Amino acid sequence: MRIRFRLFVLLLLPFSLAAKPAVEAEGAWADTIRYSLSCRPKFFLNLTTSYTFISDELVNLSGFRMGLNYNRRIKFGTGFFSLRPNKVVSTIEVMEDTMKTVTNGKLEASFFSITTEYIFFNDFPWQFSVFPVDLGIGGAHYRYLSQRGDGRWLETPDVALVFYQPSVTAQYSLFQWLGVSAALGYRFTLYSSKELREDFSSPLFSAGIKLFLDEAYRSVFPDGLRVKKQ
Repeated sequence: MRIRFRLFVLLLLPFSLAAKPAVEAEGAWADTIRYSLSCRPKFFLNLTTSYTFISDELVNLSGFRMGLNYNRRIKFGTGFFSLRPNKVVSTIEVMEDTMKTVTNGKLEASFFSITTEYIFFNDFPWQFSVFPVDLGIGGAHYRYLSQRGDGRWLETPDVALVFYQPSVTAQYSLFQWLGVSAALGYRFTLYSSKELREDFSSPLFSAGIKLFLDEAYRSVFPDGLRVKKQ
């Protein structure tokens, strides 16, 4: 646990220094992290949607995030997100029947995320947090109409993408399982193939309804799915 605590503090330090004066007394955040990591974690599962720009085109990323929640202060999670199709169209070169052809390709992308979230203020119904770690690893390709005139849709080979997406979030809970949230961050592209013509580095933001599936489950089944013995 000590190694895990030190690693988390190193990752969090640049963000927590900016946030702590307004929320926690000096040094209290480190004590909070240490205590939270000693608590028994609980599972969480959230559906989430965010907006960002890819090559100056506003797009929607939707998916889910799940993981372990320590004391409602620290969350280690993983998730899966995908780009809504047909939003980003670019001119691409493809090879068909040994001939190079120029056509329009629709970008399709999806990625897994690895996240660490620190909730530096949590007083129901308000919650504020930072994501010092949000690493996205996935792939992308173009979907295009065959130049043979047979109406078939083809895809270019999938190429790798690696992102780093730090962000801050604010949340107002209407109920334990439903809230209104907003987030603001920036996506840094750590790796993208030259075969992709898009600029993925961009601000990202979200605002809307947030559903906490784990809290909804606990509200409906407070004792779990165990059947009481007669």
